[in-house]
Amino acid sequence: MAQDFDQDSRAIAQAPAQWSEAMVQAALEAGIAIDTPSGPSITKALARATARLGFWAEDKTLADRLNAMIAAGQVTLDPPLLRAAMADGAELALSAALLYWPKDKREELSAIARAQTLLAAGAKIGIAGNPSSAALDALDAAARMADPEGRDGASILVRADGDASLALVADEAARIRAGAALAAGARALDTALADLAIEAVRNGLNVENGGVRRKAAAARLAGAPDADILAALAGAVSRGAYSAALDAGADPARRRVAIAASEPGAHTLTAFGDSAIDPTGAFAANDETSVIGASIALARFHDADKGFDIAGFEAAIRALVQALDAAHGAHGAPRRPILIRLEGVAALLMRAGLAYDSDAGRTLAASVAALAHATAISESAALADAKQAYPEWSKSKRAEEASLKVARDAAASLKGAIAARAQTIYRGLPGAKNAGLRTSVAIAFARDIGSARRLGVSAIGAAPAPGVAGFGQRDDGRFGRILSDDARAGLATLGYNADEINALTLHVEGRRTLRGAPGVNLERLEKLGLTEPALEAIEEAAADAFNLRAAVHPLVIGPELCEEVLKLPPDVAAGKRGDLLKTLGFSEDDIAAAEAFCMGAGDLKGAPTLADAHAAIFASDRDIAPDARIAMAAATAPYARTALDIALGEAGAERRAELLKAAQAAGVALINIRAEAPPITLTLPALEEDVAEEARPAAQAAPAAPQTIAVPSPATLSVSEAPAFKGRRRLPERRKGYIQKSQVGGHKVYLHTGEYDDGELGEIFIDLHKEGASFRSLMNNFAISISIGLQYGVPLEEYVDAFLFTRFEPAGEVRGNDTIRHATSILDYIFRELAVSYLGRADLAQVDPFEARSDGLSKHAQDAESAARLISRGFARGASPDNLVMLRPRAAETRDRRDEKPAAAPARPAATGYRNEPCGACGHFTVEHSGKCAACGATGEASGG
Repeated sequence: MAQDFDQDSRAIAQAPAQWSEAMVQAALEAGIAIDTPSGPSITKALARATARLGFWAEDKTLADRLNAMIAAGQVTLDPPLLRAAMADGAELALSAALLYWPKDKREELSAIARAQTLLAAGAKIGIAGNPSSAALDALDAAARMADPEGRDGASILVRADGDASLALVADEAARIRAGAALAAGARALDTALADLAIEAVRNGLNVENGGVRRKAAAARLAGAPDADILAALAGAVSRGAYSAALDAGADPARRRVAIAASEPGAHTLTAFGDSAIDPTGAFAANDETSVIGASIALARFHDADKGFDIAGFEAAIRALVQALDAAHGAHGAPRRPILIRLEGVAALLMRAGLAYDSDAGRTLAASVAALAHATAISESAALADAKQAYPEWSKSKRAEEASLKVARDAAASLKGAIAARAQTIYRGLPGAKNAGLRTSVAIAFARDIGSARRLGVSAIGAAPAPGVAGFGQRDDGRFGRILSDDARAGLATLGYNADEINALTLHVEGRRTLRGAPGVNLERLEKLGLTEPALEAIEEAAADAFNLRAAVHPLVIGPELCEEVLKLPPDVAAGKRGDLLKTLGFSEDDIAAAEAFCMGAGDLKGAPTLADAHAAIFASDRDIAPDARIAMAAATAPYARTALDIALGEAGAERRAELLKAAQAAGVALINIRAEAPPITLTLPALEEDVAEEARPAAQAAPAAPQTIAVPSPATLSVSEAPAFKGRRRLPERRKGYIQKSQVGGHKVYLHTGEYDDGELGEIFIDLHKEGASFRSLMNNFAISISIGLQYGVPLEEYVDAFLFTRFEPAGEVRGNDTIRHATSILDYIFRELAVSYLGRADLAQVDPFEARSDGLSKHAQDAESAARLISRGFARGASPDNLVMLRPRAAETRDRRDEKPAAAPARPAATGYRNEPCGACGHFTVEHSGKCAACGATGEASGG
């Protein structure tokens, strides 16, 4: 179906009441629905398909039994079979197929055509042989067409033989790396061309502009073609063109084809055994073959009060064998093996109150697999007696006899009611598995994502459970953590009463309130000065927040309250710096305890009412060691094929070879060992003091003497020469700077600057007059982001290059600024002003800055007292102005050094001016040649008069 089904799938489709949202969506994606006047109906599609299967089986009760089990979510048939049964007369589609690839490359076209037909029908394919690179590309393209989203994983698994295996594995690794490099390069190219286009438009498409030329050079270095560079210079570049090429099929990595190594090694995926294998590891064969399959959810057969439903499980297996056998003869199709997947063994163990990594857990999993295996063979023998046996299954009679003997012997050592029933069925079987059997049956704990999705199972096959909680809509309508039904059933099985289960549920899901919380609670917050409206806002935010810091945040309780009541600095009160909870005096332990109380712990670790002996039962998959997974596979190997997925962190990487050897010995069919990189923290340190503490050696007894680091001026600092600051370079508490009031396009703008002691710019604030609250807040936050960047070492010239010539309103005439007369936007004006003032960029001013200086030293200045305007009496606390001497040089002596021409010889001192001796009255070197001191007015007091 072509519809895009979102989370609200149940609202647009009629489905069984017991199905989850994920099951409904998976069915709609697979096309298991019939269009009705009221919308698509999954219920009617299932009724039609099961009725057709009952007709084919010549068993009127089979349809009702199948329909009831499918509606209950206990079993499901593969989509190709359901679609074939829904459409009367349609050709039977297969679940999976094994193909042996031709050695003659001239026959590859016909092999590709066969594979494409199977993929279009919805089958997964295993290929034994050595396909060419072009053939693999064609197969990957066909698989993408059949499954555009790829939610069910790889559709094709290739297992090469001989020396070609190593070459194929190496080529696949190279393609994955090439895909990553292509994605990174596409992003770099798009960014470089977009930057060039923006810079060109800012500068009026002037190719000679320095900024445009730098951006063009950067685009050329990134590998952009000349045609795209010319288009960007004209401002006509297509944004995201190279990234879009990946979606168009330029990615060299084959996303639907998996390559498996035949021998243990460094490759991620390894397939053991001599026979070919499918992508899920569910079955294998020595000849080309195809199978039809079904899946069964193990946890749905367990009840907290009655335990495992042995009779119901046996009936389900028999019904699936009958349905799959009936599908064979619907259109005179050849006999095919049938496959039954067992899904969710981890959920079954949790419901039964058994730990995954325990002897009892492995015994239960093995008993269930044995019961499924024995029942399937027993039903095949019963169908042979009732209808007809197929002697062609006996080609490998000796191997099948040996396999059945291994299963019987292994089951004999199992204990429990389930194992006893399996042993009884095994004793009633004929001596050889294929003697008098109607069909060949395979049982598997597969790694089939689609099968698990269709049954709504979170743990695939024999994999451990991902955890005891997920995220979803709670009973109160809020979104948050939800304790799984499997965990609830497991707690009930272990004997916990309703009140204890509710208490554990609150531990996992959280109470969504801070009233009575440990560590951080409303009572303590109220004592700190928070008002009732602020506390109500925190409670409202806590109802949906994912962490406590998001609920107790300055933007939640209000910046005004933080600044006026809590006496926090403005930037901390605005939520732009710091941690409010830590500022209020709460420790990390307080915060963690309150967060677990309010938002939930997410697991049952440390739950006060959970017995210590039960903690391992509710462990998540990250807590299950690889050895436990392999041990589970070994326990079920006599009865079912198993595929494993193992993730190794940095600490366990050296165990790869050991684990592969153990998995092979355990009978694992397909194993995927992934490497997981250690967590990478991208957050910057909060304070430079923290960085210094972490960098200080533990054995250092006394603090080292402070070091003075000379930082070059931003005007001469290139990007590559930027100092590598360790953390944030904080401004002094009492800092210099200036305030510039101007009007841009009639709108008042106040620019505040803050400087370091060496005069380097460290922060800016932008205040607007009579603007909207949103625009003012946006500009305030923009200024703070610029300030943080400056304090972390971003050169000012980079900001200037980025924001010059930005165009938006207000714009136009600039008033109140001596050097800037026009700006294309407020940002253009601000960074022009900063460039002129701190970078000496006179080229960005409309008036010569030297000409417009107001410090008494300009070419036409007559008032020497204007120099006092540069000194802040408040910053200097009145000290500097008291010692400031106002000089009144003559106009003829005031000149710009840039206007001077070098003289051949030093000029004689002017006849007028000051003497070289200080005044005897005040000590200043301000005695004119006339003998009068220009500073104090004394006459004849010079020592050398």
